[in-house]
Amino acid sequence: MATYRGRKSDICRTVGFNIWGQAKCPSTKRPYPTGQHGPELKDRRMSEYGEQLLAKQVIRRYYNMLEKQFVNTFHKAQRMPGNTSLNFLRLLELRLSTAVWRLGFAKTIFQARQMVSHGHVTVNGKPVNIPSYHLKVGDVISVRDKDSSKKAVRSNNPEGAAIPPYMECDPVDLVGKVVALPERDDFPKFFKEQQVVEYYAR
Repeated sequence: MATYRGRKSDICRTVGFNIWGQAKCPSTKRPYPTGQHGPELKDRRMSEYGEQLLAKQVIRRYYNMLEKQFVNTFHKAQRMPGNTSLNFLRLLELRLSTAVWRLGFAKTIFQARQMVSHGHVTVNGKPVNIPSYHLKVGDVISVRDKDSSKKAVRSNNPEGAAIPPYMECDPVDLVGKVVALPERDDFPKFFKEQQVVEYYAR
């Protein structure tokens, strides 16, 4: 499957801020697109469509997804009862690769995807190598009982991870659990999910 292979810092500079909260992100000092004319694009006026597109790109890049995956997830959220925008964010947040990242088993969303794809993670005791696997409340995520898998995870210092309130984690046994559905306050404040809904409703 195709994936983004460019510099991750270029994504942050394009949107104008540090998406993943990395300590040494170039966007902190240079919050504008790369290239000779990057500084000139910093304060340019953006159309309503441009704002909606940017809001969509920020969330899509944050979760490291392809456009087709992202659209399919949105359409799934539309078919669910309740608030479409919140359902959409919940579907994104409860992907297996995102959960591995949140639990501190991986340092970045990109590393989390690789760990799942390489078979280092199990769900309810069964190996799962699909990063987009959708988790449910009560699902248990753990690292496979293999020296190579546990060594890779422990090198990421899971003890220091900030576990979200809708998850539980045992950093000693490398086991996590989804205990509730995430609420809007559990997502980054810079998400503008309503603009994403408007973008796809055009």
